[in-house]
Amino acid sequence: MKKDETYKQVVFSDKKIKTYEKTIKESTAEKKRQLNRALDNMVDKVFNKKYQLFLKDIKIKKDLQELKKVSDELTNFKRSYDNKLEALKDAVKSKAKKVETICERQGKINGWDVYWGHYDNDFDEFNGKLEKICRDELMKQFRKSTKEGQELDKLDDYARNLLLTLSYPNLMARAVDLNEALGNGSNMLNYALNPNTLKQIEN
Repeated sequence: MKKDETYKQVVFSDKKIKTYEKTIKESTAEKKRQLNRALDNMVDKVFNKKYQLFLKDIKIKKDLQELKKVSDELTNFKRSYDNKLEALKDAVKSKAKKVETICERQGKINGWDVYWGHYDNDFDEFNGKLEKICRDELMKQFRKSTKEGQELDKLDDYARNLLLTLSYPNLMARAVDLNEALGNGSNMLNYALNPNTLKQIEN
């Protein structure tokens, strides 16, 4: 080296450093892959034996085997559970379809205004609808056969007749004495539509 040679600091910009880094990685990539494959093959040849010794050395082999046992049991249980779950779902679907068919047929025969189709048709769904239908049918029967039912019919007929009277053409009535109506506690509409207060005009 000559004494008169001078050296200057070489400074690379970040951009140039990244460019060189990329070039170096690309030029060495294939060789590195070959070397890593060779190392991996070496590991494969001794792994099983060395792994068992490794587990023994760190005193975990027995506990790891017990973990494997319970893990396998859990996996088998889940598989069995899933199979049973699917079987039960299929059974519910099949039985629900049969019940739906019967309900639809009976609904048409008896005039039930009920929609039977449903995404999750199960016992609770059908049972709830059938309970409501049964309750409604019992109400109809008791209304026809009991004193309370007859009284309800009378009240409904009474209200219907009053409304029909109000809509009758050419209906006229004499003036109602408000004090008299309130004094005897009568319903105003009932008082106003009393036959004694009404006069129908013939066409």
